[in-house]
This record gives sequence, structure tokens and C-alpha cells, in this order.
Amino acid sequence: MPLIIALVTLASRRWGNIVGGVIAGMPWVGGAVLLFIAIEQGESFAWNSLRGVMVGLISWLGFCVSYMIAGQRFKAFTSMIISMLVFLCIGALFMNVTSVFSPIVWFVILLLMISIVLKFFPKVKDTSIQEGRPIKFEIPMRMFMITAFVLALTYSASLLGPTWSGILTPFPVITAVLAVFTHYGQGMQQVRLTFMGMFTGVFGFSTFLISLVYLLPAYGIGISFAVALSINVVAALIAKLVFEKLGVV
Repeated sequence: MPLIIALVTLASRRWGNIVGGVIAGMPWVGGAVLLFIAIEQGESFAWNSLRGVMVGLISWLGFCVSYMIAGQRFKAFTSMIISMLVFLCIGALFMNVTSVFSPIVWFVILLLMISIVLKFFPKVKDTSIQEGRPIKFEIPMRMFMITAFVLALTYSASLLGPTWSGILTPFPVITAVLAVFTHYGQGMQQVRLTFMGMFTGVFGFSTFLISLVYLLPAYGIGISFAVALSINVVAALIAKLVFEKLGVV
């Protein structure tokens, strides 16, 4: 995880925030957390958390939208707190109904929500909004934050249970770190480009989850995660091509 967040940061500096967002949108955190949970808590626990992860991705969309709105009114840290509260509120709202629908229904709902957010994603009214210069020791700070989250979530999984473990799996740690540092150093227009890049990864991650729904009970952890990750990569690349053709990213 520390190496991945460093890679995302360097890629953003080299090729721009859209490319950095695409890389960040891959299941580096969510996929790893799910894998660790499956190994520690068992395949059944991990499978039962998949619907929660889909709900968590819906909450993640809420984080991005709320950050785009708040970020044009408040400073980076305040915007992050507001957006994380939105994430948790959406997760709490759906927590008791997560088991009502099957994974495939949640998958369809998730794709519908991604489409709606892409269509109406907030634009930056003032492209000159910028808060300052990049923070010193930016990469080490990002690496520390992402590592702390992954460790905290995997160790607390047994206490949280599969539903909340699932909802918190896509907790916007990479997203929040990228948003805050980009907001502070480059302005909200670059934050928006980062988010748009990440949407391709979220589409791919959705296919990763629905693949695990069918693969995990039949093939176990190793094969299931390897195949699901391959499907994720292909789906994300297709999404990027489609989004570019539509002028989304």
C-alpha cells in the first residue's frame, strides 16, 4: 500500500491527475483488504461482505460529490471531514437494508449510481481556486496514512462484522489523500480531474466484486481473486476508452 500511493503520486506528477486517478481507482486498497479479510476471517465472511462493499462504493460516490461541492466553499481539511461524514451517513443509511437485495441487484444499483454521478458530477465554477503549495514530505505522509488505514480495518474486521467491514472496505483513504493534497497544492479543477480518472477504476472494481460473488464459493481464495483482478483490469481499460470517447475523462 505505501508503494502504491507513492506510485500514484509520481504518476500524477508525470502524466497528470487523470492518469493518477485511473491508477488510484484500481482495487489496491479494497481488493487487498478483502483478500486479507478472506484469509483471516474465512471465505464465507468475505463473501458476505461483498454486498457491503458495493454499498460502500455508493458511499464513495457520495464522498466525491460532496467533496466537489464542499471544496469550492471550504479548505481542504474541512472538505475532507464533511465528505467522510457523508460517506459514513450513506453507509449507515443502507446498512440495515444491505442484506435485503442480492449481490447482483446491488451491482445493478451501483452501476446506475455511477452513471448518474458521471452525468451530473459537479463542475468547478471558479477554476482559479487554489490554496497553496504542495506540502513537504508529501509522499511519506500519504504512505503512512494509507498503511494505517489498511491495518486498522483488517484488524478490526472481526469486531465490525461482515456488513460494516464491507462498507468500510472502499473507505476513501486514497481518494481523501489525493483530494486533500491536490486541493491544497493545485486547486479544485485538478481534484475534479483526479476523481474523473478514479471513476474508471470504480467501474472496474464493481466487476471485480460481482466476479467474486460467483467465483469465491466455487474456486477458493487464490484463483477467485486472480481471475477477478484480471476482469477488473480489462473492465477498467474498457471504461477508460468509453469515457474518453464520450468526453467524460
